[in-house]
Formats: sequence, structure tokens, C-alpha cells
Amino acid sequence: MSQNFYCYLDAFDEITIIVPKDKYHPNTKYQLQGNDEIIDLEIKEVTSIGSEEKLIAFFDAYVNLELTYQVVSSDLSRAELYVGKVVRTSLFDSIYYYRKDDLGFTYTKKSTKFKIWSPVAKQVVIELIDKTGEVRMRNLFYKNQGIWRIEEEGDLEGFKYKYHVYVNGQVKTCLDPYAISSSIDNEYNYVIDKEKLYKMVYSPKKISSPLEAIIYETSIRDFTSEFKDLEDRATYTAFTKENLKTEGNGPAGFDYLKSLGVTHVQIMPFFSFGGIEEGDRFLKYNWGYNPVQYNVPSGLYSLNPDDPYDRINSLKKMIDNLHKAGLNVVMDVVYNHVYNADLFPFEVLCPGYAYRYNREGIRTNFSGCSNDIYSSKKMIRKFILDSILYWAKEYKIDGFRMDIMGLLDFETVNDIKNELTDIDPSIILYGEGWKMISSNASDSLAHMFNKNVLQTIGFFNDKIREAIKAYVIGKLNDQALIKEVILGSSSNRFLFKYTNQSINYVECHDDITLFDFIRENLKEEEMEISRKRALLATSMIILSQGIPFIHSGEEIYRTKSFETNTYKMGDEINMIKWEDTDKYKTDIAFLKELIAIRKEYPAFRLQTSTELSSYASLSFNEAGTILYTLSLQDELLILFKNREEKEEIPLLKKYKVLSSSLIYELTEDKITLSSIGTIVLKKE
Repeated sequence: MSQNFYCYLDAFDEITIIVPKDKYHPNTKYQLQGNDEIIDLEIKEVTSIGSEEKLIAFFDAYVNLELTYQVVSSDLSRAELYVGKVVRTSLFDSIYYYRKDDLGFTYTKKSTKFKIWSPVAKQVVIELIDKTGEVRMRNLFYKNQGIWRIEEEGDLEGFKYKYHVYVNGQVKTCLDPYAISSSIDNEYNYVIDKEKLYKMVYSPKKISSPLEAIIYETSIRDFTSEFKDLEDRATYTAFTKENLKTEGNGPAGFDYLKSLGVTHVQIMPFFSFGGIEEGDRFLKYNWGYNPVQYNVPSGLYSLNPDDPYDRINSLKKMIDNLHKAGLNVVMDVVYNHVYNADLFPFEVLCPGYAYRYNREGIRTNFSGCSNDIYSSKKMIRKFILDSILYWAKEYKIDGFRMDIMGLLDFETVNDIKNELTDIDPSIILYGEGWKMISSNASDSLAHMFNKNVLQTIGFFNDKIREAIKAYVIGKLNDQALIKEVILGSSSNRFLFKYTNQSINYVECHDDITLFDFIRENLKEEEMEISRKRALLATSMIILSQGIPFIHSGEEIYRTKSFETNTYKMGDEINMIKWEDTDKYKTDIAFLKELIAIRKEYPAFRLQTSTELSSYASLSFNEAGTILYTLSLQDELLILFKNREEKEEIPLLKKYKVLSSSLIYELTEDKITLSSIGTIVLKKE
């Protein structure tokens, strides 16, 4: 019989039938057949759409989604019932939510169990390839709640596997969304024996408050790609390689990172991502915000990406070395979109479930990546939570930076934070809290203006970024804003309830670098003065209330040739130029002093509006210099100056200098400042 129409299950009692106009007859009757039932369909609505007629039919029966059903017309034409919008109903979520934590594979030497979630598949076959290349095809068996399973006898350690899924009239292949090991370029997953994984030994110094964190962002690739003679450059192993030197014999790479005094290193994506060739890591460049396999380390940074264990063990050793050095590791995670929406396992296993759709049934694109993950769906929320907890437990990750967190629902993000706190209260969580959706849907999302987000979750603060950048290039037109952001954007609930919610930054991997911004705005200025301005900006970030965030290379006046998005522009523009640490070692030493001062004095970690009003004050003099006073235990006076002109500032108390980047002359009753920069004074 020819297929004269298509039909989709859009609710548990509703079917949409699409009929070409030349095949449509208004008197045609339809029935649903399957599971030994024949059910009459009642046509409630007919709408013309272009060259087709859209029929909305209702029925009274229960459909088992793992079984095949057909719609049969009175002229004996028939079509397989495909799954449609039913997967986005609350009833679907309720029926098929699976609570257990045994998805993926469970390995023993005697057998391996495989479990995968696909409520709408009619058949699931696992392809197994042993170490000799012999292929086995095995049918999985449907259990309930959307779970397909099989137990394969024998020792499957080192076997490759992937799934073949029949759904909506097609067989498609997909990887296991809960996989933890992969072959090169995401072709297959591996069954591994977890007992063969590297045993991590070290833990970093725990922090008692997020305000103790000083975050330094970098990339595994950019960090060592400049070392052309280093065979393992741009890999997990190179990232913590000791004794790397600059041309001036200064510390480079890991040794340099250890010397800064920062507490946390935020590492750009190192889960398995697309847009690169894992077998030739220098063939293509990509930052990594292209998720393919969420629980698998990227093979790009492995010396043997086709080995089941190498990428896992190399990453574990890298994190262990960072912990040994006292550094906490923040993982940059991307749960708001995927690299290829059609190939993402959840889309193959349950079409239409994982993403947001508009009223016309088209995927939304608020992320700018052609899809938006719908995190409030129960199995997606479970997957995100399971994934985060896997990294926290298996790899001892100390913090998570969530890309475009404002597209995730606040319940999911709050659940993540609560679960992480149960594991270790010192694990920090923060992200990009931009308000991405202007409709009522934004009320449910984890953006920085939603008061339902837990106050222990941080947000990148674009207010301080823009205010400080404007100040350091000489603008003084918004002094009230500058005061608020230096005081943690939390004085009288200006932006946040508490200062620990404010991630303070002027530069990150995205957008124009700070130094390029200054040069773009002050093109005729001497380079030396522009560097003073950049140093002032970073100083203000380190000493403001909240959590300081420094982008790698910011301290050496990193330039990306005025480009704003270098995510795939290659190594030359993205790599750290280590010779610059020799050129600017005096400025680096000054920033190290500020980091040490921040750590020593608790006045830089005020949290509440009450504490801010009691122990912190800030004012401007007529020249625009900022006078920032802290008086918790010790009294500190910090001066930020954005002009080269000489000025005198009277002092009512006797101070000594703790650190300075500017030219000054200090007497008992005044201080004379003669350049752009920062000075920290302590009352004697």
C-alpha cells in the first residue's frame, strides 16, 4: 500500500495527520491500529497549510510508545504513527522519568550491562566491536520508563560500542549519552574497567567562602602551544609540565601559574567537542564550546586519542598535579546547546525532547548555536546533574563555570549547587547570567536578575567590566556606578544580595582584550601609558569586593589584534606569548603583591550590605582619583588614579605603602601621585 499521508502523536490523546491536497477527501475515516487494538479517530479540526491539509484527530486509548502503531484510512492507505509533540508534554515527563543512576554501561569481568533511555524507539540494537575487530549486533530489550537494556556475557573491557535506533521510520546510529570513554573523533564509545584508571591522590587547599577564590582563566591548548620544540605541547601532560622557561630564563607554563598566587584555574572546555580533528591536534583550532560527549574528556589534548584510557588518565594526572600545587580546578561546562542538534544522542533516542521549540514547532536559537537545551525537561535535568556530579566525583573538579547559564532553568542550577555542596561545600558554581529571553519564560531561568537563583551561585558582572574599562580610559561620567561595582554590586542590593555573587572581570576569553580595547579608544597614546591603564584595570578587579577573575595574558597586555571572537582563528592569535612575561615582570610582580594583600586582609572579602556600610567607603576627588577605604581590623586606603597629571591628596592619618604601581611621594600629611596606577596604603 502506498503512504498517502503522515501522522504524528502530539499528545496522548491527539494525532496530527498531514495529507497532500490531491489525496485529501473530507469523508475519509481514520483508525489507529496497534497493540491488538483498533481505535476510531475523531477528526476535530482541518486546516489548509500550503499544498497540504492538517487534520487534528482525538482518540480514547493508551499508546505504548515503544510499540509500533499505524493509522489506517477508510481507503486502506496506512502510515506508521511517528512521535511528535507528545514528548514535550508534562505527562510524558511524568511517565518516562527514570530516577536510577545506572544508565550507560556497568562493567565486570564476567559481563557488561548496557542501559539506554529511549521511550519512543521501536527497536534498539547495540553494535559491539571486540579488540580483533569482530562485530556483534545485539538487540536490547525494553523494560519500562523508556529503558532498553541488555547484559552481554564475557569480558568486554576495551570493546567499542554504539547504538542503532529505529524511531520515526528510520534507523539512526548514536553514541551513548552516558559514555565515559571514546574512540578518536567520537566514532564509538569504549567499555572500560574503572579499576585501570589513574588514582588521584591530592586535594587542593579548601576555601571556606567563594570570596577566597581568585580565578585565572586559561586554555589547555593556548597555555603551551607556543613551545614548538615540546613534543606534547597543547596537551594535558604539557599543561602541568615543570621547568619550562622563557627566553629570558623566567618561569613559563605551569611554574608561572604556580607563582601567581591565584587559588583557582578555570580551564576552557575539555569535554569532547566538535569542530576539530583529534588525530591531528594542530590541523584545526577551536575553543571547545561545541559539546559532543559531555562525560568524555576531549581527545584533542591526548597524545593517544584512540586509546580507551589515555585521555582519561592524562586529564586525571593533570588535575592531580594542579591540586598538588595547591590550585583548585574550575571546569568550563556548556549545557545550554550542543554542537550538532540532529546527531546529539538525546535527539536520536527521543526526537524533539531535548530542545526548546517556539509555537511554530521550530527550534529556538537564543544561544546563537542553532539549538537551546531545554534543561527543565526531567531527563535532561537529570542528565546535566548526573554529568556535573560525575566530573566532581570522578575527576575531583573544584568548581564549574556555566556557559550561558541564563538559558538554563533556575531549578536545575539550584539543584546542581545543592548536590555539589553535599559533596564538598567548597566547590564553587558560577556562570554567564545574561538575560537571554525577554518573554515570561525568563522568569524560570537562571539569569542574574532572577532572585530565585541561590545566593551562593555567582554571575559574571558586566557592570563592573564596563565601568572599570570606561574609568581607566579617562571617563568620569558615572562615578556612582563605579562606586557600586567596586563595593561588590551588593551595597543596598544594587545588583546582588551578596558580594560572593559578583564575578569581577574586565577581560575573558570572549570579546576584545582589555589592552586592545584601550588601544582602540586611545589610538594616539603612548604604549607605555596604555599599559599603565590596563594594569590599573586589573588592579581594580583584584581589590574590589566580590570574586576577582583574571584572563590569562591580561597581566602581560595580551592582544588579539582587535578581534572580538577568536574561537577558531588559530594558535598564533590565541597562544600565550611567554616572552612577554620577561618584558613585564615588574608589572606581574606588582599584581602578585596585590593578590597576596587580598589574601592577607579580610576587608577584601566583605559579603553583606551591612558589612560594606560598616567597613568600606569610596569617594572621588576633584581629579577623578578614587579613594577606597577599608577598616576591618586594619585600616587600608587604596587609591586608583586614571590620569597622568600630578596631584596631592591630603592625609589625616599616618600611612605606610604596602604596594604601588605609580610614582608617588609620601609624607606624614599628604601623598603626591604623579602617574596612572594603584597604590595600597596601610594606617600605621
